[in-house]
Amino acid sequence: MALSTNCWKYLVLTFNVLFAMSAVVLFGVSGFLLYKLFVYRHFIGVNAEYPAILLLMMAIITCSVAWIGWRTAKSMHHFHIVLTGVLIFVVVVIQFSCFVWAMVVWDSVDIDIKNSMSSYFDLANELNNPNSPDSIRWDRLHVQFECCGVSGPGDYGQKGSVPFSCCGQGPLDAKFKPYTADCSTLYQRGCAKPLHHYTRQQLLLVAMAALIASILQSSGIFCTFFLAHAITKRRRASIRNSSSIREATFSAPDDSLLSPTAPAPTLPKY
Repeated sequence: MALSTNCWKYLVLTFNVLFAMSAVVLFGVSGFLLYKLFVYRHFIGVNAEYPAILLLMMAIITCSVAWIGWRTAKSMHHFHIVLTGVLIFVVVVIQFSCFVWAMVVWDSVDIDIKNSMSSYFDLANELNNPNSPDSIRWDRLHVQFECCGVSGPGDYGQKGSVPFSCCGQGPLDAKFKPYTADCSTLYQRGCAKPLHHYTRQQLLLVAMAALIASILQSSGIFCTFFLAHAITKRRRASIRNSSSIREATFSAPDDSLLSPTAPAPTLPKY
């Protein structure tokens, strides 16, 4: 019984080390994906970033739970080990919820991108300043995705001129030659569709990271509760052994009066 308990103890300690390592990897992956979504937050809206933010927060919480699990596994305190198993279960459930949330956003992100890009496009055109931060963001989007406007260069029809970035020139070149109506290689496609594919790809990676983390980390739930069960069985066995020894002690006959060292009886003197 003691060997079985020790095996579960070292297994839980090993799991907590791997649990902390997975949290570090998850922190890096979720932070990188959040950055890739945050760069285009003006065009895709903030709703697409929330699953990545939650996954990043869970990576930080997972490190704390791993530290608690390490301390409780070394102390072998039954209540604390059960509490650690409950915390791991909560972490796994939230990470799986993050997977579901990312897939829901993945399915409906096209509407959010269309509305956000249209609103931001109107805002940039109202400013009518090619050197403004909003116009430079549009220039960078045009160059990086090789697109023009929301649906195409026709979006600039009312303005009468097309940004120079729709011809493949970067934002820095646009400061010297801001706008032109003569482009031999004008991008014909709009930016809504390629940005939509880009956002869905990042959300799919967020969902897969959350799903893989929840599946791998769920093994810690079973290890922790098996350790708690082993501690309970060892405690019950110890109690039974103590009771058996106590009963054997009280039920044994007292043969001290029959021992040869006992004094011989004497007759009374008259």
